[in-house]
Amino acid sequence: MILRVTVCQLSLTILEYAEGQSNRSNVVLDGIGEEPGETWDQTEEKVKDILVDKLKLQRGIEIDRAHCTGKPAANNTSPRPIVLKLLRFKDRSAVLERAKNLRGTNIYINEDYTDVVRMKRKELLPKLWEARERGEIAFLRHDKLIIRPPEHSRA
Repeated sequence: MILRVTVCQLSLTILEYAEGQSNRSNVVLDGIGEEPGETWDQTEEKVKDILVDKLKLQRGIEIDRAHCTGKPAANNTSPRPIVLKLLRFKDRSAVLERAKNLRGTNIYINEDYTDVVRMKRKELLPKLWEARERGEIAFLRHDKLIIRPPEHSRA
């Protein structure tokens, strides 16, 4: 019985790792308006325009796929997130680096995490906020919370 439980846990760990690797070159875009009946090609063109116009990236970034996730809301008040699968990890890094150019807009770019990692990050948020209130430098890196003392107190 113990062996069966261990094998199941190991299988879940391997599946989580595989899912994380398949999401490795993905980013998620939030806040991009969506037209009723919009096709994947139209979504991809819209994303390409944002990459060039707002992020100041070149057209050389190759997109494997860009599609909305989930079902559209009945009242259509908030646009669905767009999963952007890029062909190269370097392109993903470039997109995430330039995401700061979107400040002041309602468009956000984030990494595409697995459901398990998203849950862990959500659980860590209260601790992150507490650390920041204490004046510490706190941030999330993947599914880990990093807390450092304030810069001015370093020796």
